[in-house]
Amino acid sequence: MTIKFLDLAAQDREIEGRLAAEFASIREKTAYVGGPSVAAFEKEFAEYLGVRHVVGVGNGTDALRLTLLAMGVGPGDEVITVPMTFIATVAAIVQTGARPLFVDIDPDTCTISIPALIKCLNAARSTGRRVRAILPVHLYGLPAPMVELREIAERYDVKLVEDACQAHGARINVNGNWVRAGSMGDAACFSFYPGKNLGAWGDGGAVATNDETLARTVANLCDHGRISHYAHSAFGSNSRLDTLQAAVLRSKLEKLDDWNRRRRQVAAQYRELLARSGAVLPYEPEGFESAYHLFVIRTPKRDALRTALMAEQIQCGIHYPVPVHLQPAARELGYQAGDFPVSEGVADTVLSLPMHPHLRPEEIRHVASVVRKTLAAE
Repeated sequence: MTIKFLDLAAQDREIEGRLAAEFASIREKTAYVGGPSVAAFEKEFAEYLGVRHVVGVGNGTDALRLTLLAMGVGPGDEVITVPMTFIATVAAIVQTGARPLFVDIDPDTCTISIPALIKCLNAARSTGRRVRAILPVHLYGLPAPMVELREIAERYDVKLVEDACQAHGARINVNGNWVRAGSMGDAACFSFYPGKNLGAWGDGGAVATNDETLARTVANLCDHGRISHYAHSAFGSNSRLDTLQAAVLRSKLEKLDDWNRRRRQVAAQYRELLARSGAVLPYEPEGFESAYHLFVIRTPKRDALRTALMAEQIQCGIHYPVPVHLQPAARELGYQAGDFPVSEGVADTVLSLPMHPHLRPEEIRHVASVVRKTLAAE
């Protein structure tokens, strides 16, 4: 029997009653674009995150792009981010006309390296380059070091935008209080791609912020710059959150904390079973609570392990095999192999094991057994 990397059908079975009621309400009102479902989800997700405003958009990439545009980022500007991420993080920067400026990641957390960031900002300041924003990625569900990043952003007078597309429900303990990822920057961007911890039945995204002006600008840009039915203040996009997707997200949001709790239980079982396997396990600093969007191990035997898992009908993945600075699309940026050795080393060794709230203990034990056996082989 196949051990699934992700089990979306099991999630859907848990929400089918609530979802049927949501769809019936939409059908009765014929509110197929916008309407009460989208507004209700925006309000509920804002309350969940602990922010004043959430604006639903078409997808996570647009959430990033529209946020940067709303902040005034454009040609001649630079935005600092990491190369160890999905390409959408960088595509959103490029699509504003700005230039992505990469810094390497921390070898333990795989999120942005604070020393590398400060070095980059000092170099940019000394040469008069126009850095407008820092865009850290909460990779695999672990928040970047937002307390330090907030202080650095204020010190250097740049915007701080969280790529929280993999971190729905993750938290950081700040002065004794647990604070959600997505509530600590000037804005945060979420994807609701189906495989996310909070996933729709198609594409969807959101921008979270405490800045009312920024929220209004994003809402304007994602709806053709509309200020009334046929009056437009800007040439915006058609990037609204779909009403049916909002209904799915409302149904799933009330399950999110429970599903994340189960993910953390799966992660704990993996940690116990793989403690002496020889693999590098995900690092979770004290005071950080990962949402475990993925459970990513590292080993120089990655390719052999992947083959062994697939032979046992265990689904797995690689997130991500090629850092963005080495992608064909990034050639014109001028980076080369060796520029970001930590990211490149991580990309060569990462493997994502099955991770979802419905994994059974016996499935986890079988996955761990294949990992231990494969890594112990000469």
